[in-house]
Amino acid sequence: MANEELPRPSWHDALESMSREHENDDVTIEVMTLEFGDQHEVEKLPLAYIEYDPHDDAVSIGVGGTNGKYPVVLRHAIEHPLKIAIGTSGSVDVLPVEIADPDGTVTLVTLYRRLALPA
Repeated sequence: MANEELPRPSWHDALESMSREHENDDVTIEVMTLEFGDQHEVEKLPLAYIEYDPHDDAVSIGVGGTNGKYPVVLRHAIEHPLKIAIGTSGSVDVLPVEIADPDGTVTLVTLYRRLALPA
């Protein structure tokens, strides 16, 4: 799978658009470090938001908080990201987002489109 690195000036708008398009879709967050290896932080919880705040220079991902099953929004933050890349596999059902920070940690946020229930 190829990744398309986003230019820094587009991070805010690109992630805001992604939030609107994938709100309530399932999300998995994996944190990959040399020291601890790959760690699953979240596995298939509904996406509340993904955003970049240029003032704080941080990416925030919120999951849950959508209903009684997931009443609380859990938040994951990546401070001072160096790179944001979007997977370009061509699949409309799975969208990987790779975020690298200064200490070499890579956070992989994978969005899984929820299928619409038949009417």
